[in-house]
Amino acid sequence: MIRKLIVWIALIMLFTVVAHSQESTGTLTLDRVVSTYIERNLELQAARYRLERTKADQIAARLRPNPGITITAENFVFTGPTPFSRLYEVATSYSETIELGGKRKLRESAADATVSAAEAQFADAIRRGVAAVKRLYYEAVLARYNVEVASENRQMFGQLLQMNQSRFEEGAIPEADLIKVRLERIKFDSALKQADLNLRQATIRLLERLGESNFAKQEVIGEINFTAANTSLESLRQQALAERPDIQAAMRELNAAEERLALERARALPDLTPFVGYKRVAMDNSVLFGISVPLRIRDRNQAGIARAETDIKTAQTQLQLLKNRALADVETAYEAFQTAREQVQTFRSELLGQADESRTIALAAYEEGGSDLLPFLEAQRTRAEVRQQYFRTLFEYRSSLIDLELAVGREIQP
Repeated sequence: MIRKLIVWIALIMLFTVVAHSQESTGTLTLDRVVSTYIERNLELQAARYRLERTKADQIAARLRPNPGITITAENFVFTGPTPFSRLYEVATSYSETIELGGKRKLRESAADATVSAAEAQFADAIRRGVAAVKRLYYEAVLARYNVEVASENRQMFGQLLQMNQSRFEEGAIPEADLIKVRLERIKFDSALKQADLNLRQATIRLLERLGESNFAKQEVIGEINFTAANTSLESLRQQALAERPDIQAAMRELNAAEERLALERARALPDLTPFVGYKRVAMDNSVLFGISVPLRIRDRNQAGIARAETDIKTAQTQLQLLKNRALADVETAYEAFQTAREQVQTFRSELLGQADESRTIALAAYEEGGSDLLPFLEAQRTRAEVRQQYFRTLFEYRSSLIDLELAVGREIQP
């Protein structure tokens, strides 16, 4: 009995896990989209590998120069009166390079600065990628809204067709009105199919961005939320200069260029290579030692220093360019955000209610026989267009907020 109970519990747990897995893989939420993108997107994986590659410089910077062993044999007699045992020389020596000017410490600092800049570049890649995948998600939500509008219109005209069919059979309306309703329903059938196609295509584009190769149909859930809150332009400007990853990367690249300049100047100093060894001359054994000093007479690493100085100037220019661009991005996105927010408020406070009221009045008048079919068709069509435009404006509001977050470099809670 205990074994059967354990088996049943295991089966229930297995079915629960499978069902939960199917539910999680069958729906697309914003949180799941963002987390899946960060985890699986191929472009981010490549950027992550490039970041790991830069860390190899840290390994190389910590290593000391390899020592050397020299083995020599001299004065092996070929011809002459002196015996071989009194003339030959054999020796072996061990040498170790001593780096002067703190080269090893400077190499470590330059490598650390390079890795730090690469980490900021990777964060910038995530920032841009997350913004792009959020926009694709909201495009899919907008497409789902359009499907809902088209489905509602089709259902409305389906009910209207049934009502007019009964009224036509009773002789209350002419056949022309019935034909008009049939034609309108056909139009909405076509609009619904097109909306379904747009939703499917938007979902496929989203899945491709997530790194999926299997484009099985998945449901996009979630809403395009709107919160009418104010944000300060000046605070956004300051946040962008302080927090944008590309500006952080440029600042760290400038620091890395300065560290490389210090390293190149240190490389102008010669390194010492002392050595010690054993030497045998004929029957005598001896010890040898000495030091090798390169003569920095012609090449004092002028080229490396000049390149490093140019890299600093380039990094300074790039940093200022990115700061100017960041401020321009913030102002552009802020203006678009303000405009989109006002448009959404206009739809909510005026247009949506007026469109609903106009449709309701026209429908009541038509059902009571107080008006022709055409005014109701116009009212229904106008209501559908207003709702579609409202959803489009909601999307533009959310898209402008994404652009503002992209410009600032952090998430904004409006």
